[in-house]
Amino acid sequence: MKSVPQDKKSDESKKNTQDRILHAATQVFAERGYKDATTRMICSEAKVNVALVNYYFRTKADLYKAVIGALFEDVAKPMMSIPGTVRDEATWRSAMRTWVRRSLAICAARKPPEFWMARLMGMEECVPSDMAQDIEQKFALPMRQCFGRLIRMAMTEDDPVQLNLWCSTVHAQSVVYAIAKPSWASRFCPPDIDREVWLDKVADHICGGIFCRLSFQRKID
Repeated sequence: MKSVPQDKKSDESKKNTQDRILHAATQVFAERGYKDATTRMICSEAKVNVALVNYYFRTKADLYKAVIGALFEDVAKPMMSIPGTVRDEATWRSAMRTWVRRSLAICAARKPPEFWMARLMGMEECVPSDMAQDIEQKFALPMRQCFGRLIRMAMTEDDPVQLNLWCSTVHAQSVVYAIAKPSWASRFCPPDIDREVWLDKVADHICGGIFCRLSFQRKID
């Protein structure tokens, strides 16, 4: 039986430690928010010492950025390809509903990693951290611009005001589920309806309002 080279073992050990810290940090930040979460809390959850967190991520702020970046890659980034599926009216409608349904699924999620993403983004909306501007530029803005492509495909000419109104309105209809406290959010979904069925109905309701006023005009590359 071949032995694993020592340097490979070392690399795997480092990766496992980093992943454990990142996972613990994601959970703690999502539960406490950036301000109230502490490095010691994260170390306790990850079962590592403070020196290792500082070694791999330097500061609490850098660790927070790493958490947001990892969640974006896993949860939100796949949505960036949706506008590229549009060819005509039918595929535009399909892409729009896919985007809205996915946004709702993330914002109303009850299980990780979508739940963690919703919690962190909801807290950034309500009580922005010191990294809010950086998060906005790297993650939130590209997502809005991507959705904006779908809206622009239904506009005969570019109108920044109308584009912003549509993007903000649709965004608000999803993000409300991310910022609502559990006791309030429970009012949205009737207890006797399957959650996935409910999300489908909400997506249909939102898209119904969009399709009443907008229709495919042109493909935006």
